[in-house]
Amino acid sequence: MATLSRIPGEDNLFVGGNHLYENNITHVLSAIQFSFEKWGEEAKRFKHMSIDIDDDESSDLLVRFPAAVRFIDGGLYPQGSETREGEATAASSPRNGVYVHCAMGKSRSVSCVVAYLLYKYPHRFGGQQFIETPASTQRRRITAKDAVNSALQCVRETRPAAEPNPGFMRQLELWWEMGCPADDDGAVERHPTYQKWLYDGMLQEARDMKMAPDTEQIRFEDEVRVGEEGQGNAAAPQKDEKEVRCKKCRRTLATPDFLVSHTPTGQAAGSSCAHVFIETLSWMRPMLEEGALDGRLVCPNTKCNATVGRFAWQGLQCTCKEWVVPAFSLNRSRVDEVSSRPVGPTAIRMPPGRNGSL
Repeated sequence: MATLSRIPGEDNLFVGGNHLYENNITHVLSAIQFSFEKWGEEAKRFKHMSIDIDDDESSDLLVRFPAAVRFIDGGLYPQGSETREGEATAASSPRNGVYVHCAMGKSRSVSCVVAYLLYKYPHRFGGQQFIETPASTQRRRITAKDAVNSALQCVRETRPAAEPNPGFMRQLELWWEMGCPADDDGAVERHPTYQKWLYDGMLQEARDMKMAPDTEQIRFEDEVRVGEEGQGNAAAPQKDEKEVRCKKCRRTLATPDFLVSHTPTGQAAGSSCAHVFIETLSWMRPMLEEGALDGRLVCPNTKCNATVGRFAWQGLQCTCKEWVVPAFSLNRSRVDEVSSRPVGPTAIRMPPGRNGSL
């Protein structure tokens, strides 16, 4: 069975299999169904938290990270000082130890430890104290893979067998991208990035069953964006971008914020592509509510009703050979791309639909 390993640094943070050693450990985080009931009086020595989760790529460990990192931090720093950005000093070095384990000390427990390192010491991995803005979120998205790999390498210095499964690695990248929110247990669950990840998982399950998603669960991005704007999470206004209009009636179909990039490796995007791919927008609702796997996209102007493209939940291949999944495609021969009109420093011009405007 795997032994216990101390994570490099000042903290008395340990990861391992299911053996407990004497290292002044006061807190035990079990990333597995585990109970101290059989330990009797000995169990009273420890504060214990258990996360009942399988080591499976589809298991959702991400939503448990806020509670896990707060438990670890509360064990290492019992005065409640949840310092960030390397504020811990030698004078405040914790005397308590926290032990994180699963079955083999390889995937689940390591994922929790990596999540804590990313949360507690972002400066070690190319980050900084996180104030959520569109620009900072974009930087986090770009650096997520490197940050997670760097934190994992830190664990591997003393535990070479550390190897979270691919699903947990992706969740750690999302954790970093979100800024490691841990104010309360629901911090991840409320985050738009997490909600989009859950939605993408639902779409994948529907594709695997060769079915269209439940119409009540379809996420219309223009409506979602309105909600995010109200919470201060709106994207920054785009400059020098083009919006897409119906060639026949000039109705706006998609503004720059809702265009989907699909540049293939080694090939420039541009007029060579016969399709303009866009997000799922509320003007598509009547077509998608029919429950078909694929079909036509029709201009929302009832006096026009021109066919402007098509949709396919299973995906479409562009003329540039790139696959887009799911695909909501506007045919370039049936639309015009024109420079978008500015509408103010913080406003978002929505495509036509339930909440759309021109």
